[in-house]
Amino acid sequence: MKILIANTLYIIEAFFFILWILFCKLLGINYASLIGGKLAKLLGPLTNLDKRALNNLKKIFPHYTETEIDKIKLGMWKNLGRTIAELAFVNKLNPYKKKNINSYKGKPRFSIIGQQYIDDLKNSGKGALLFSAHLANWEIGPLITSRYNLETTSIYRHANNPINDKMIRWLRKGICQYAPKGPKGAKKIFKALRNKKCAAVLADQKLNEGKSINFLGHPAKTATAIAEFSIKLSLPIIPIHVVRVEGPTFQYIIEKPIKLPNRNLSHEEKVLFILNSINEKMGEWILQNPEQWLWIHNRW
Repeated sequence: MKILIANTLYIIEAFFFILWILFCKLLGINYASLIGGKLAKLLGPLTNLDKRALNNLKKIFPHYTETEIDKIKLGMWKNLGRTIAELAFVNKLNPYKKKNINSYKGKPRFSIIGQQYIDDLKNSGKGALLFSAHLANWEIGPLITSRYNLETTSIYRHANNPINDKMIRWLRKGICQYAPKGPKGAKKIFKALRNKKCAAVLADQKLNEGKSINFLGHPAKTATAIAEFSIKLSLPIIPIHVVRVEGPTFQYIIEKPIKLPNRNLSHEEKVLFILNSINEKMGEWILQNPEQWLWIHNRW
């Protein structure tokens, strides 16, 4: 009986998700993003996740007023709603093109800061690890390399609803290669890196088996795989994040690779240095645009 109820709920949920995607495609990316943001801003605060976002915000910004906290929280819901709506179009986007869907009000939808680091990567003929966070529209992050003919693999967490999961994978088709979260995915990432390909990682997620590393002023369990892969394969780690500029327009910010200090370090010290550098960098991004980060994560 429980399985029957669960399957029925999955079907109902998937039906509305498919309707939403079709609705978005009918509207086009600009209007879909606008409506998605407004709906999420209205409905998000009514969900249980809103309380988690509120607790996280109070933890990181203890001296902020309720008004300031609420402004960030509502901004987060708006950004999330836009991101979900934009999922219907994301595999058609290209940060290196400026026409049709890649333009907005007659101007390019994308701007790029730090393109030289991607050029350096391509010219090196080697692989690299790129890390980002759940900022702005994080789904488009891998496009900066995959659309530049740099094969990229990213970790993918399966949706709980198997029907929605198939839909999401279909919508993501063409963005990059995907590897499932867990040991199987880690092996696929390692193989790609060893074959001089790229791997894109959202490094702001909690991993209970990870190391406790400072993140926004508080210890947070942090996955070590990105550091281990970098050390083992002698590969650069490139910070990259997306900023939402105006509605469905974006700026890629690519920064110089993280490098180990010029001194002898043990393996453990190297791992800790890299993880601290990554969390510090992501913290800077989040504090610059707090309303664009996904505060509903159970990060601490």
